[in-house]
Parts: sequence; structure tokens; C-alpha cells
Amino acid sequence: MARGAADRTLSNEIQAQREQFYEQLEAQSIEPLWRVLGDAAPKEPRVQSLAHLWAWRDVRPYMMKASDLVTPQEAERRVLMLINPAFKSTTFRTVGLIYAGIQLIMPGETADSHSHTPNAQRFIIEGDGAYTAVEGERTVMSKGDFVLTPGWTWHDHGNQSGKPMIWLDGLDLPFAIMSDANFFEDYAGGDGQTQPIYRQPDDSHHRWGRNLRPTWDQPFSTSSTPVLNYRWAESRAALHALRAENGSPYDGIILQYTNPITGGSTLPTISACLQLLRKDEHTQSHRHTSSTVYHVAEGEGRSLVGESEYKWEEGDTFVVPS
Repeated sequence: MARGAADRTLSNEIQAQREQFYEQLEAQSIEPLWRVLGDAAPKEPRVQSLAHLWAWRDVRPYMMKASDLVTPQEAERRVLMLINPAFKSTTFRTVGLIYAGIQLIMPGETADSHSHTPNAQRFIIEGDGAYTAVEGERTVMSKGDFVLTPGWTWHDHGNQSGKPMIWLDGLDLPFAIMSDANFFEDYAGGDGQTQPIYRQPDDSHHRWGRNLRPTWDQPFSTSSTPVLNYRWAESRAALHALRAENGSPYDGIILQYTNPITGGSTLPTISACLQLLRKDEHTQSHRHTSSTVYHVAEGEGRSLVGESEYKWEEGDTFVVPS
């Protein structure tokens, strides 16, 4: 009995010493790892994002209403952000560390040149004839095109067609924010400025996108693709040329957009794929540690995410967390 009491006394003394020690550490902005190891090394993933679907039939009217209320110059970019229900808008998180938003540029409008550290990719939802310019090259966009603006490249947009142009933006903005590396710059230090165009149209495709490369030249970066626009007509044709293959039991016929210099993903932090589910095809269930934004380019179908079913159709965007 006497020994047990001594053990308890010793335990209480050590506990008091520990608490005093922890208070001293906290005053120095130091924290013992062993006190939070469960958070640092969980046995299973602790996923914060939720699966969610944004129906195009709901989103498009809001997008068009925005065109009546706000100009691109007022907004810098006229975008409606797709914010995951699990997060506040100030996190800019659509799923995981990916941001997505719907951008609209109306006929006759321009969105001035700027650059930012986050990498960006764009999938054209609607329209034909507007342009994106990146680092002196301008590409005219069509529905289904996949357009890249790597981090810290000058880029701007304009619509010289007679119809609205709408696309899905995807950026690693939350990643840049959490890395303390997010910042932005206007071209020439002021509003109303657009970069000069000094390359021929689709120069990057001719230079880097035809399985040939100029021996006298190097791309501005190898970590990001030098190709500005992956054309829908070519990409869709490649996808359907393989539709008779078995494909993946989990994803059907799926092709990855690649950097022609490295063979890897088009951007260093985000990969992108084009996927075909054939009529009556049912893929096998699977899990992955990546967070994914899906956009429906054509057709309709359904996806089972956890215990929830999401029915989708052309124009819809939905997310699947890690």
C-alpha cells in the first residue's frame, strides 16, 4: 500500500513537471510531437472535402446574370467559384487542394493580362471564337478545348465572336496559399493593359505538339507543358479511336493530357485526363488518394461515390474527394 501511494505521488509529480515543461515550450512556440502524433500520423485518411455536384442547368443562369451586373474589369475575372460545402469561400477549395470556377467572357469583352503563381487549366464548356493569350501567343478556343496557363505566365482573354464564351477554370490556388507562395501581378503595372502578341497563332502546337521539336529552341519550362491548347477535335478523335479496347476496369477508356517534353502531366501539381464511358458500361469501384474534379463534356450517366449516387449530364461538374 505504501508503495502504491508513492507511485501515485511520483506520477502526480511528473505530471505536474510535464505540464510546466509544456507551458515553457508553448511560450517559445515549440510543441512536443508526441502530444499530437495521432494527428500527424493517422491510421486512416481524415478527408475534409465532401462529394458534391453542380448542375449546369442551375449554374448557367447565374453565370449569365453575372454578365449583367459585373464587368470583367470590375471583377478582374468574371468567375463563379465552385466551393466545396465543407469549406468557407475564403479557402478557395473545391476539393482537396484544387480550386475550380466557371468563367464567362461576353462578346466584345477583354480580360486584361496578368500573371500569378498558381498554375491554371481551362476546359471550354460553351462557345467558339474567343481567345486566350499566353506569353505572346494567342489561341482561338472552341468547345471542348483544354487550355493551359502555367504559373507566372502572362495571360489574358478576349471574345471577338458574337456569343458568350464559358469555361471551367482549375487552379492549384489552395496549394499555393498553403505554401505561402500565392501572389499576383497586373501586366505593365496597371489596368487596361494586354500583352503584345509576337508569336504566330498556335505556335506552341506547331513547335512542340506534333511529336517533333525544333533543335535550336527550348521550352520556357519543362515542369509545365509548352503546348497552349489541346484541341477537342484531336483529343476526342484519339479517345474514340480506342473505344474498342478493353480499357481500364475502373475508368473505361481514359487518356491523360501530357507534357510532350517529359511525358508527364501537363502541370507539376495537377494532372488532367479525358475519359470515355461507353453505352451500358459499368466500371468497378475503386479508391485513390488524389482529389478529382469531373466535368461532363458529353452525354449523361451516374457515379456512385461512397453511399451516394450522383446523376450527371452534359455541362455538370462534380467532385470526388481523396
